[in-house]
Amino acid sequence: MPSQYTIAVGLIVLCVLLAASTSTRPFLGRCTWVMANALVVLGATLSLVFTPAWTGSITAALFAVLIVCPFALLAQARRASRLRQWPKAARLFGWAVLLHPTAWTRFDLMLSRARSADPEQGYQVALARIEATGSPKQVAFARLLLAQERRDWRAVLSLARAGNVEFSEAKSREIRALGELGQLDDMVHTYQSAKRWLLLAKHHECLLFVCAFTGRLGCVEHLLDRPLVALDEEVKAYWMAVARLRADREDLAARATLQGLADGSLETRMRRSAAEQLQRAGQAAPPLPPLAQERERLIDAMLLDSRQNRPPRLKWSTKAHVRGFVLLVLIILLAVLQRYYR
Repeated sequence: MPSQYTIAVGLIVLCVLLAASTSTRPFLGRCTWVMANALVVLGATLSLVFTPAWTGSITAALFAVLIVCPFALLAQARRASRLRQWPKAARLFGWAVLLHPTAWTRFDLMLSRARSADPEQGYQVALARIEATGSPKQVAFARLLLAQERRDWRAVLSLARAGNVEFSEAKSREIRALGELGQLDDMVHTYQSAKRWLLLAKHHECLLFVCAFTGRLGCVEHLLDRPLVALDEEVKAYWMAVARLRADREDLAARATLQGLADGSLETRMRRSAAEQLQRAGQAAPPLPPLAQERERLIDAMLLDSRQNRPPRLKWSTKAHVRGFVLLVLIILLAVLQRYYR
């Protein structure tokens, strides 16, 4: 088999795997992601017919421009967002929009630009604008983010359970809301039911919530110290303080950390969160109610899986199988054309 053809088939097989993605809101948006894969396959097919000697190069170029570059740009933009580097995130999202101008990429671009321009109020203003003018799914997600920004955890819980926000985005906020409201048994049960369907980043985030709100200091430290975790130092300090305070309401070091964040954090949301934790700890003199033994065993099992670095099982939907099958048929067609035209 010619080397150029081998390269083309290898890249198209990778397109099959990418097209059969598990997320309903992947990096590039579902429709654009499928179209990008389809364009790579179409370009490879046409090059086999008209320029078989350049098949591998053409397919590799299409794959790099339509698949690799947008994916890499958005991955770096989301990492910059987690580190609260808003100007860098806005710049990367802007470049990504040029290659894949999807509604969700523009959604992220608008929020990162708003945070970069006005760290205090820009985020809420941008979300309110999206709530007024966005698509139904964007409106639902914007309402959920607004409720979280206002620290209205009962509203967050209600909106996350409404079923009109992407699963991983909704579940991570539902789990956090349950932890904030002190409904720890429900939080652990919800995470246990949802963990196998969560995206990898959201799986890590939800486990962090569970460990922090149940006072598992070792687990929180382990999760925050992972090399691939991209979190701002203030965020890491906040979650360590939350875990310490949940384990011991009288932990002076945790109270001092939260007080420092409430007084001097650069972000409004962090100041509000730290002040809320301090107020809650001050109001609730009795210790938190203990978890049921069954829930304790579940947490121990989850921590063991996390320390052994077992990845969550992926969700393969019927639509994903159909997309993968269609692209597999196209690959077989490519092989037939190659044999006929060589």
